[in-house]
Amino acid sequence: MKRFVIVWASLALMPVTASAVCAIEPLEPELDVAETVYVGTVVRSALIPSLDQLRSAATLHDRRAAIRHVVEPEIVFKGDPSTMGAVLSRWQYNDPKASRQAVFYELTTLMPGDTILVVADERGLAHYGLCTASRIWNKDTEKLVRAYFSSVP
Repeated sequence: MKRFVIVWASLALMPVTASAVCAIEPLEPELDVAETVYVGTVVRSALIPSLDQLRSAATLHDRRAAIRHVVEPEIVFKGDPSTMGAVLSRWQYNDPKASRQAVFYELTTLMPGDTILVVADERGLAHYGLCTASRIWNKDTEKLVRAYFSSVP
């Protein structure tokens, strides 16, 4: 029994990789391949699909929604923000009348008034979440981005 406890405790102390939550991803590789990089303020957000469609969805999977955020560019580092579409984020609709609710802790909230770093690919697409290069513009993000672009020829 003592040996079992020692083995179990040793395994518990070993590092484990979590694939679902990746809140801190290296930003530099994403900036290398990005077509457009800018800082802007979210001015409008819209639910896709409509609320009526989400209410009538049969399964939790069908109740996943995209939110389309229109971002007003303020600081452009690379590319042309006018050539890209909106920033997309994901959310889960929960019917307030249902007996069960789904909660996904890896979903992040983005609202009008938030200032974000937008990193868009060659198709003009940018996504916002824990595993994306687009993120809230704060002192840490600003430091990384300004250092990266000051060293780019």
